Amino acid sequence: MSAKSMNSDRLPPPVRRMLLGITLSALGNGLVLPFAFVYLHSIRHISTSMAGLIFSYGAVISLLVAPMVGTLIDRWGPKPILMVSLVVSAIGYSSFSLIKTVPQAFLIMTICAIGQSAMWPSQVALNTELTPDHLRERIYGSQFALLNLGLGLGGMFASLIVSLEKPQTFETLYIGDGLSFLVYLAVVLSLRDTGRRTKEQREIHAKLEGGWIDVIRDRTFFKVWLVALFAIFLSYSQLEVGFTSFATTVAGVRPSRLAWAYAVNTAVIAIFQLWVIKKLEKLPRAKGLAIAAGFWALAWAVLAIAGIAKEFAVPAIILCQFIFALGEMVWSPIMPAIVNQLAPDHLRGRYNSAATNTWQVGMIMGPASAGVFLGSGQWALWIILLCGGLLTVAFFALRLKLPTRPTKEVA
Repeated sequence: MSAKSMNSDRLPPPVRRMLLGITLSALGNGLVLPFAFVYLHSIRHISTSMAGLIFSYGAVISLLVAPMVGTLIDRWGPKPILMVSLVVSAIGYSSFSLIKTVPQAFLIMTICAIGQSAMWPSQVALNTELTPDHLRERIYGSQFALLNLGLGLGGMFASLIVSLEKPQTFETLYIGDGLSFLVYLAVVLSLRDTGRRTKEQREIHAKLEGGWIDVIRDRTFFKVWLVALFAIFLSYSQLEVGFTSFATTVAGVRPSRLAWAYAVNTAVIAIFQLWVIKKLEKLPRAKGLAIAAGFWALAWAVLAIAGIAKEFAVPAIILCQFIFALGEMVWSPIMPAIVNQLAPDHLRGRYNSAATNTWQVGMIMGPASAGVFLGSGQWALWIILLCGGLLTVAFFALRLKLPTRPTKEVA
């Protein structure tokens, strides 16, 4: 067996550098992610409803910018778009420390949303170009595991220094988050001869038929997009408002106890994600999507225990997040692998931007729907609809006709 074939299961060195950059950036995000709402409401004295509107506005801006981002990635390559997005994100998140008024918050949220809308699809597209087909699930899963590790460690560090009595501690965290994007930028700059389109390549791509209309006409991708949209809407988008509100107002769990549940979720992903990827290697991808949706349905069913038997509320919310993490570990490597296998090389940016849109749309729909049901006391109906919806998603996921999984190249 040749050395090349012996090492064919190892991620290439440029990919490992990218993972380092993603982890360092996630550390910065973890500094502020748990405290963003608290910062606007308790430190800058912006009302609860207005703070929620500001975050929803950011999701809308990301949704509007995404189509242009996909086009730019396909024309210029993912690397320059990623570099610009990191600079914009650094400016935006550092400027969060300067917010004093609502108009300033909307302006700075616009900058952050533009940066993040460009960062995620360009990052995935660049990792895809750097990774052989048969290793793509591994890179996506590794990225997700290290992202969670960085967020968890960043959040733990921030909790040691943040104080409501000292607004400057929040300002320091946002400056640190902004600097983390520049550290990531330095890592991306170290990648040479990749992720760019030469003049000749741009001319070739310009002659190829294709554009957003081809993405829309891809019936298989459209079905995958719908499955992803409803899966995100019924799972991830319910966490920030739905899960938190249910746990504190319905189950009567103290806010400090929520940290235990989130810590379990993060730890499970960071420790077991690579092991799960190994187990998924021979599993049909459509079945993997269905399994993920099934885990999320089970997680919400377990959460109902916290509302029915409040004496078991804390164990129930922790178990809910443990099961939810199982679904995340299955979903995170499979969905981007499907998207990038379906995407032609000259449309990869558009496909990844469209896939990112499922998150943006879901994150707009999710908090609003949770607020309506929980605000009116219909928590049981909320959970029933989530569970039933996710089981429906699992059914349609199983009906997807996907390309066969890429096999390892033999030297």
